[in-house]
Order: sequence, then structure tokens, then C-alpha cells
Amino acid sequence: MNNISDNKNRPNAFADRIAGFDDPSMGDERERDVILRAYTLGAVVSTYVFFALALIFAVFGAGMWSVLIVFGSMVTSIVISAYCQRENVDFSMSMARVSPRRLIVGNIVGALFAIVWVGAIVFHISNGYPLIDVGMGNQTMPGAPSSTYSIAIGAAFGFIVALTIMTISRVRKIKQARAEAAAAAEIDDED
Repeated sequence: MNNISDNKNRPNAFADRIAGFDDPSMGDERERDVILRAYTLGAVVSTYVFFALALIFAVFGAGMWSVLIVFGSMVTSIVISAYCQRENVDFSMSMARVSPRRLIVGNIVGALFAIVWVGAIVFHISNGYPLIDVGMGNQTMPGAPSSTYSIAIGAAFGFIVALTIMTISRVRKIKQARAEAAAAAEIDDED
């Protein structure tokens, strides 16, 4: 992490104080690097824990409440993106450079979560009882109303649309990165 000596020009100074970046506990450069990687791992693991918790809530019958948990898990991404934007780092460009394997694994895990999560909610709505009844969900009338299946269809459609938009954005950012690299290489060749 680079330390900017001019604190007046640091847009994330408050965020850095909250995270403790300038705290003596960060140690030397190697320790700081390890601590920041540990923070990153903690953020990723906590996001997956949020997803697992939402899935458990849906299976136990509190599926609609689990939507709040899923929205809560988005806070990490929003904070990361906002921090990078204030530091003039194109986070979407760096995400476009994610390795294909990591991208595929992430998309598969996300898809499986979404399928099981929405499936548990639809099961509860359509049957009137959750997959595992622990008294969290309200009993509904058995028999699926016509709108129940539209939840599953809408979720599937929304997932496909989101995946398409992310793929298009990734392709555009990769093209932009290649163009910038080619322009930088051309400038180096002229020198």
C-alpha cells in the first residue's frame, strides 16, 4: 500500500482510519501486505457466509427475510468499489482481468446458490410449508398460486440478464485494457 504524505489530498483518509491502515499495528511493508490480504480473505469468506445464512433462512421458512441478508452481503462490494473510485482506480477494469477459472468458479457458485435459494423460497410458497420446518415461516395455504412460478421464472431470467450484462461489460473492459496496453507499448517503442 502506498502512503500519500499529503493528507489533504487523501479522499479515503477517514476510511483508512476506520480500517486502521495508518495504525502502528500494520507493521512493516510485508506485515501490511499480509494483513491486507487477510482482510480481503475475510471479506470474501464473510460474503459466502452471508449467502449460506440466507440459504439456511430460506430452507427453514424465512425466505423473504433472507433477501435482507443477501442485500447485506452486497455492502462489501459497494464499499470496495466506492473506495477504489475515490482513489481513481478503475475497479471494474481490474475485475475484467479476473482469471477465467476464477470467474467460472465464482459464477457457478453464485448460480448454484441462486438456484437453491430461489428453489427453497418457491417450495415454501407453493407448498405452504418450508423444506425444514422449525417454526420460522408462516403457514400459507397449500397450492401454488400462479405468481409462485413467476418468481422462479423471473429469478432465472434475471440471472441470465445479469450474467449477460456482466459478460458484455467484461469483454468491453478487456478490449479497453488491451488498447491501453498497446498504446503504452507504442509510446515505449518511440522512446
